[in-house]
Amino acid sequence: MKTKNQHVIDEEVTYSGQEQLVSTTDLRGVITYANEVFCRVAGYQPEELIGKHHNIVRHPDMPKAAFQDLWEHAKAGQAWRGAVKNRCKDGRYYWVDAYVTPIYQQGKITGYQSVRTQLDDRVRDKAAQAYRQLLKQEQGNRRARFWPKQANAWLAASGLVALLAGAFVQGGSSQLLWSLLPVAWCTLSYRKSLFGTQYYLQGLGREYDSISRLVYSGDEPHSIADYHLKMWQARTRTILGRVDDATDSLKDLAGSMMQAMTGARVELSRQDSDTHQIAAAINELSASANEITQNTQQAATNASEAQHQCHLTQDQLEQTRLKIIELAQEAEQAAEATLALTQESDRIGTLMSEIQGIADQTNLLALNAAIEAARAGEHGRGFAVVAEEVRALSTRTHGATEQIQTSISQIQQTLARWRAMMDTNMEHSQECVGAAEAGSASLARVVTEIDNIVGITVQISSAAEQQQLVAEEISHNVHQISETSSANLDKIAHVEGASKQLLERSHGLNDLTRTFS
Repeated sequence: MKTKNQHVIDEEVTYSGQEQLVSTTDLRGVITYANEVFCRVAGYQPEELIGKHHNIVRHPDMPKAAFQDLWEHAKAGQAWRGAVKNRCKDGRYYWVDAYVTPIYQQGKITGYQSVRTQLDDRVRDKAAQAYRQLLKQEQGNRRARFWPKQANAWLAASGLVALLAGAFVQGGSSQLLWSLLPVAWCTLSYRKSLFGTQYYLQGLGREYDSISRLVYSGDEPHSIADYHLKMWQARTRTILGRVDDATDSLKDLAGSMMQAMTGARVELSRQDSDTHQIAAAINELSASANEITQNTQQAATNASEAQHQCHLTQDQLEQTRLKIIELAQEAEQAAEATLALTQESDRIGTLMSEIQGIADQTNLLALNAAIEAARAGEHGRGFAVVAEEVRALSTRTHGATEQIQTSISQIQQTLARWRAMMDTNMEHSQECVGAAEAGSASLARVVTEIDNIVGITVQISSAAEQQQLVAEEISHNVHQISETSSANLDKIAHVEGASKQLLERSHGLNDLTRTFS
């Protein structure tokens, strides 16, 4: 793939020889992981690298042949080691000694991992020179030339043949025979060194070889073995590097875990204290609920008694209302009787007036009779006596009539007062009846409200009992939570100690990898 940014600055970024740049990719070369050292040296943030192709750090000074060699070995499931010049985000560069290996999952290659360390200066110089030659060949559209992978045994064989031919020309067959004796003796004596080593090196070459051998080990006969040794060194370094990188993550995880456990222990301690306070508060709540239950039950009893008394009062008020109604009816009847008496007294007064008129007329007749008797003289003396008696009787009747009239007037006045009193009493009785009815209605509403209060009080009493039961259950659960919190506190303290040991062992493992590296 082509690099998108060719901006470069001729300034090298260096890093410590103990630091390792670690990354992993998928099968297409897309970065799936980049450690902190890689991000820092390359000048990228992790989110700028994750999900991007690894050629984001490819430097334009790198020839295509080097990466072609890398991908040929990687896709074949083989490791690859090479000197690589990478480009930083700002255009600067850095050299790495890269070792790339496949990542296997369930027997299949799922990606690649690369552990890169500081490159030796001599290897870097040789790599830079070789890459310049390859770039020239690529820019000239010529195929990159690959140096010989093994020692040229045919040159040695042809030299030996030329030596033997010269001996045969100079001395004939006898000279050739004497010349072959030391050659045969050397061949028999050093046959393993001459042929076994050559076959072994050729086997190593057939097993694994790379263009990077020319950079790391040169093109001498022993370069194949030397390059294999360096590959194993790189493999060991990669293993230790991956362990070291994983240990760094493990240290961070252990540190975070220890901090989290410490925070959790503090929080659990606070929670345990709060739980005890909640338990005490719930105990107080349970006691208060019990007291509320008792008070509510007492209130329900008092409300029931008030309800009973209200019903009695309502019955008594109803009876009083009925009595008042009867009194009102009797007062009305008395008023009617008084009215009848008044009317009868009026008629008696009328009769008394008639009697008074008769008396006056009788008196006048008696007076006339006396006058006539006086005129008759002796003959009228008896009639005069009768006339006098009649007059006296008329006078007495007139007086009695006047007394009766006076009495009747007094009776009428008394009856009028009685009637007025009766009317007033009747009005008062009607008012009392209305008040009694209003009081009865009000008392009925009071009784209804008291009935509702009694019902509500019973519900409150039942709810208070339920609340007390719930409070007791909550108290029991809170005590269990408190016990669980205490147990969790002990477990977290144990985990915290284990996290501390894990952190210490991570540091020890990190030191151990440095020891072997």
